[in-house]
Amino acid sequence: MTKRVFFQIHWFLGITAGVVLALMGVTGATMSFEDEISEALSPRLFVPGVPVAADLSPDRLIARIEADHPGYYVARLDWEAARDRTHAVRLLASEGRGRMQGQVDRATGHWLGEPTGAGFFHLMDELHRWLALPGGGNGIGRQITAFSAIALIFFALSGLYLRWPRQALDWRAWIVLDLRKTGRNLWRALHVVIGTWVLLFYLLSALTGLWWSYDWYRQGVLYALAGKAGGEEGRREGKKDGIAPRPAIDPAWTAFRRATGESYVWVRIARPTPAQPMKAINFDARPAGARHLRQTDRYSYDPETIALRKRDLYDRRPLGTIITQSMYELHRGAFFGLPGRIAMLLTSLTMPLFTITGYLLYLSRRRRKREAKALDADIALPAGSGTGDLLIAYASQTGTAEIRARNAALALAQGGVRAQIVPVGKLTPALLAESQRLLLVVSTYGEGEPPDMARGFASRLLRGEGPDLRHLHYGILALGDREYSDFCAFGHRVDDWLRTAGATALFPLIAMDHGDQAAERQWDAALHDLGAAEARRGQTVIPFKAWTLVSRHMLNPQSDALKAFHLQFEPTTDMESAWEAGDIVEAQPCNAPEAVDALLFTQAADADLIDLPASLRDHLTTAMLPDSDQPITAEAGRALRPLPVREYSAASIAADGTLDLVVRQVRGQDGRLGVGSGWLTAYLPVGATTLLRVRPNPGFRTNPGQGGRPLILIGNGTGIAGLRAHLRAQAHGGHKGHWLLFGERTRSHESFFDDELSAWIADGTLSRLHRCFSRDEDCGRYVQDMLPDAASILSDWVDRGATILVCGSLEGMAQGVHEGLARILGETTLENLSEDGRYRRDVY
Repeated sequence: MTKRVFFQIHWFLGITAGVVLALMGVTGATMSFEDEISEALSPRLFVPGVPVAADLSPDRLIARIEADHPGYYVARLDWEAARDRTHAVRLLASEGRGRMQGQVDRATGHWLGEPTGAGFFHLMDELHRWLALPGGGNGIGRQITAFSAIALIFFALSGLYLRWPRQALDWRAWIVLDLRKTGRNLWRALHVVIGTWVLLFYLLSALTGLWWSYDWYRQGVLYALAGKAGGEEGRREGKKDGIAPRPAIDPAWTAFRRATGESYVWVRIARPTPAQPMKAINFDARPAGARHLRQTDRYSYDPETIALRKRDLYDRRPLGTIITQSMYELHRGAFFGLPGRIAMLLTSLTMPLFTITGYLLYLSRRRRKREAKALDADIALPAGSGTGDLLIAYASQTGTAEIRARNAALALAQGGVRAQIVPVGKLTPALLAESQRLLLVVSTYGEGEPPDMARGFASRLLRGEGPDLRHLHYGILALGDREYSDFCAFGHRVDDWLRTAGATALFPLIAMDHGDQAAERQWDAALHDLGAAEARRGQTVIPFKAWTLVSRHMLNPQSDALKAFHLQFEPTTDMESAWEAGDIVEAQPCNAPEAVDALLFTQAADADLIDLPASLRDHLTTAMLPDSDQPITAEAGRALRPLPVREYSAASIAADGTLDLVVRQVRGQDGRLGVGSGWLTAYLPVGATTLLRVRPNPGFRTNPGQGGRPLILIGNGTGIAGLRAHLRAQAHGGHKGHWLLFGERTRSHESFFDDELSAWIADGTLSRLHRCFSRDEDCGRYVQDMLPDAASILSDWVDRGATILVCGSLEGMAQGVHEGLARILGETTLENLSEDGRYRRDVY
């Protein structure tokens, strides 16, 4: 639960403060080498050469500058020891907030002006500090950047907590970036691995940045590090009327130069406002080998006696004092020399990366399509009783493992081997004790976790004292995704458990990724060794068929969210069509005709285009289009990969006469519509046909004996599709008394299927309807937030035999609902419901 809370805060702050942090990172990086860039752009301004005349003394130089700039006084003079360099001066208005900063000739005091790009760097400074908003350091911009700095601290620490690897002592798990990953996996890898690289730099940047944001923070740091609530530099007397007398600087300057000789290459002389007395003449001097600008020694002279009051050497200061006096240098990394500045520059430039990948991950969670579902295979086995020759158990989240288990049983049955198929949750010690051979087909879900249906098995058996299984021979097909570090982790856990219990492996564990041909061959060979037939294994692939789009209705026309559509398709007259509530519709999308025409138009000058067959256009319609500058030949065109199939929950039942879908448009970073949603909601004309196929999804169907028992349906967004199909099935069968809890954005624009829901309330199909709208001020809740208020009723319904069906987004809703149900019913009860088919999820 704690991790979930941290995750929610992490992404919420990411989509609010992320843009500000990206801007602060870029502007901070821009200013990292401001002095070097300015000097490179205006070399003659900084190093004009050795003047013929002698240098003016500080008093004469200051007098000359102030005479040339009436109304301004010299607040700071940066004296360069090298005679070929000019001095830097800061002028402040005697009244108001005016400021001038530039270079002056050391021999004449002539104002040379600002370097090229000074205006740009001034803008970068204002953007970095307060977003260049009105009010400057006292305006709302300062509060926004301060909040963003606090958010950056939370990002760093919560990100470290959220990504903590299981093998925390393995350095590779922390810092190795696997660029072989693609899509969402790559975005996440970039986000977390590079985030680990730069974590300390971001913490340093944020903790030091707060120094200029909050006085209480600065005073606290001063007290903690230097043992006092405020530095001498920060204490100033209140403004007085009139002009305070100004002591001469030259005598102290002569004494300073006589005492130090050529020890220092740069000296700063600071002066208070004209209304404040100059109680001491201070020289902040930097030696030639200093790592950063604030590595200075201070010499303080009495303005009347010219006696040296104090010599404060940098190397002799306590570390806490050095840190508080060098906060700016820490902030930009210069405290650690040139390597520190370069490191802070690079880490600042990576800040937009986290904003971009964070947004991509956020959007990906909202639009991820359902993974492959189970095909419901009816396997005719030879007559017999008991467990048969072989026991096959599966642990499946999206149905892939179940279909592979059923395909294996069919292949074995064709070879005369009897096999009993059970979900892994039914593997009791008693069943294992009477089995001689066991095949397990198990998926790994999420970050190395067991599928929902295997949670109880993992809790009861894998974590308990293992039974004696020395009589058992077993084999494991583990399914997973190699882009995850915990590839097939659950399969390996099961393998370790069986070995520990004394069982003997029939063959080494087979770890299979999508499209892994080598693993496919190993699995085929293993089944053959167990007696499977040589004939083609598994069910016949369900073919795509042409369906006609007869209606397309926008569900949220006035909403500022991505548009959602209710689509209705009719089969052709000679087509057999049958499906059940919970099943999946696969759509074969096509490219927009305009995109194909535009691509072909760019190829018009190519000689090959004349010879391209007419069928090539049809092929390009269903293929992944190349870049427009890539030449297309007939051979290259046919080699293009086909567009990926898109999956949607059926929103109707066969008795309705139409195959209904609910599709929300998806837009990429370039603003273009997604492949599937664009085809179905924009490019496919009403009345035209497209290729669809409906396949069984036993993982989201209700149990055969469910009739008469209530359903608790929970979901959000386009998850209404799967829930609507179940409600239509219940209404068609005359079964009443169900409960729908559903969440969307706004009541005024996203009350999907409101008329149908009202009719079901009226006729009793629904006895309870709870809806929430997260963006409405009078609601502001997500669907999972409604569960605590309904805890007692929900428990009572479950006790009366209700089945819980959850459909919608995995991140956020489904996980939040699962945690809420676990708190109300107990994790063990939820596991038992899942194993009994009374807690089913269709989440994406």
